[in-house]
Amino acid sequence: MIDNKSSDSNLVSIIGYGTFITRNLWKDKFNVEVCLVKNFTRVFPKNSWFPYALPSKNSFWTLKFDVNQQELELLDSIEGVFDDLFERIITEVYLKNNRILSAYIYIPTKKTIASQKLSLELDKTDRWKEEIKKYPEIVEIFPELVL
Repeated sequence: MIDNKSSDSNLVSIIGYGTFITRNLWKDKFNVEVCLVKNFTRVFPKNSWFPYALPSKNSFWTLKFDVNQQELELLDSIEGVFDDLFERIITEVYLKNNRILSAYIYIPTKKTIASQKLSLELDKTDRWKEEIKKYPEIVEIFPELVL
């Protein structure tokens, strides 16, 4: 676990499963930890530069980090929440120390799923792990992300 800053009761937990990891958006955040997200599959379609999380019976390893309200609004903007591209919902995450907590995850809206023709069939192997492997520092700190 990387605890870059002290705890604050005004923080919320976010799941970073794509470019939040590879673009180092976790680096200056609170309480960064590897977590398991159940009931979702990460799908990285060919010809896309980022993955999507789609509801399923599967799970994948990713990062959980905490942000303040201003940072949350910035992440909403990055994810296109206000443009109806993604929505931010709450799901449970499972930490390595067996704790379970609630965190926000950004998932594509029905509009995005339809326009991008997203389905679980697009990526049966979690190709985003190959993207993460291109960042040795991330793999060294969080090896679970590529298992």
